[in-house]
Amino acid sequence: MGAASTAQRACNREPSQPTTTADLWRRRSAPRVAPALCVLLLLLSQDLAAATSLTTIAFAVTIERPPLAFKQGGVVKGLEIDLARALAAALELELNLHALPEPRLIDALRGGRVDVALSALPRDELAALGLATSESVLDSGQMAIIRTDDLARFPRLIDLKLTNERVGYQRGSLGARLVQAQLPRAERVPFAEANAGLAALRHGEIAVFIHEATTAWSLAADPEETALTAVFQPISTEKWRFITRTEDAQLRRDLNRAIDAWRRSGELERIIRRWIPIQIRIKDRFSQHQGPDSPWSGRAVPRPACHRDTT
Repeated sequence: MGAASTAQRACNREPSQPTTTADLWRRRSAPRVAPALCVLLLLLSQDLAAATSLTTIAFAVTIERPPLAFKQGGVVKGLEIDLARALAAALELELNLHALPEPRLIDALRGGRVDVALSALPRDELAALGLATSESVLDSGQMAIIRTDDLARFPRLIDLKLTNERVGYQRGSLGARLVQAQLPRAERVPFAEANAGLAALRHGEIAVFIHEATTAWSLAADPEETALTAVFQPISTEKWRFITRTEDAQLRRDLNRAIDAWRRSGELERIIRRWIPIQIRIKDRFSQHQGPDSPWSGRAVPRPACHRDTT
């Protein structure tokens, strides 16, 4: 039990009725706690509890989700890792990274094994799970990744949604939900990791791989990547935010202050640009064929400045 709770009980305890002369004598001779002293005890105990509450911050990440988080040469790196480190530095806390499969992130957070994670799940769904979000740090969505040689097979977004081809996705991800909901005719092929899905796509084992726009942008930014490309029309839109338990309101306020400071200083944009140097600007109209005016022939442009989350 915390110090604040102990002090609260001491100050709020209701006296019981004396039942004997001895009880009455003890009640009269017992020291009483003055109201002003109660207030002082409560303030001191709350300060003590706050000072001893957090020295570290446990941040959950899912590895093999480039460019958000992945291993390279035995070292974990990526956008999510840099955000976690910047967050720990801003809050002056020691960072503990916990690598977990994506389906286990929410349970780990709800169970108190970690303090913060990065998620694109909808706010209302998180609220139903007892979780709350910070302001957004990145706008993203789900995109279809295909082989470059197959661009003509999916000239319109509707062709993708009505395909009966083998479509891959990462198990437990938002992409999995999208395939279930919006590609009803597709033969669904789950993968444990995004890299496994991309490898299967390269080898012709699947025709399409549905994953984060960040993955598609990462492929577009790689000058050596010629085998795969993306259908640069997002099938869905999402916002990546830090998530915490609902009761951790002070931590969430600290997160939002850090995000605001990053935006004002340009630090958030610098971190994002390191891992997502481009975004794809999409034409508004659909075309019947693949060509320079096709919506799939998105143009790579520098990322725009980050804006405050208003949703």
